[in-house]
Amino acid sequence: MRYTYPQVRASYGGAKAEQERHDIMFRFFARPLSFPVAWLALNVGLTPNQVTYLSLILNLLGLGLMASGRRLLMGWGVMIILLALVLDAADGNMARTARRFSPLGEWLEGLGAYILSAGFHVAGGTGAWVAMIRGDAVSSWPVDPKFGGILVALGAVAGATMSITILSAAKFQVVFPTVDRNKVVARMGGGVYGLFFTVGRNLSFASGLVLPMALVAVLSRHYEVVLALFAALNTAALLTLILRCTMLGLDTMRRGAQPL
Repeated sequence: MRYTYPQVRASYGGAKAEQERHDIMFRFFARPLSFPVAWLALNVGLTPNQVTYLSLILNLLGLGLMASGRRLLMGWGVMIILLALVLDAADGNMARTARRFSPLGEWLEGLGAYILSAGFHVAGGTGAWVAMIRGDAVSSWPVDPKFGGILVALGAVAGATMSITILSAAKFQVVFPTVDRNKVVARMGGGVYGLFFTVGRNLSFASGLVLPMALVAVLSRHYEVVLALFAALNTAALLTLILRCTMLGLDTMRRGAQPL
């Protein structure tokens, strides 16, 4: 069956568009590019799941290149992950256009996002250390390669705190199903917490501005700034979410709505 570009474009809107309204990278980069990619993929006979598989493979390839310790390859690694982000948007367009929804595809899409959240900064920190040893540094600090492990540690903190933040929010929704999800994943318009959440999501999430920021930092040889920034930012996000969920949980129990 042949699909027209207007059909693909018309598949996007409503709740999905509202969900992405405050996500800068999706709204202005991944989603616009995903429409022609989805149209082409559908008309060459690819399925949404196949595009999801390709996105997952590209994420893994990008992480491998990030850890290579070669400045040019690290830059290509970030660009490949950006391409995977476009495919991540395209598979949804394809599923909605062709009305071919798959629980497996949805799970794999989430798996790819979790792998990227956990592994991006670790791979980058590892690559930055290896680059120092190779004499083609992508960071200006530390100067001595024997202290390069600090970069790996910063990457590990940034990756671990982001992963724990995502998993903590998901677990809270399971334990407290009566709490409105929008109070945990608040967006703009949701008060001060909503503002912080929106800014943090746009900066730190795997689909956020961390990707172009990392590319610029690698090419300008100041990648340590990105690692330090996101180690601090993601830690603050985790602490903020823990405080938010604790307050919501206590309030729910105080009102007698016990968790399951």
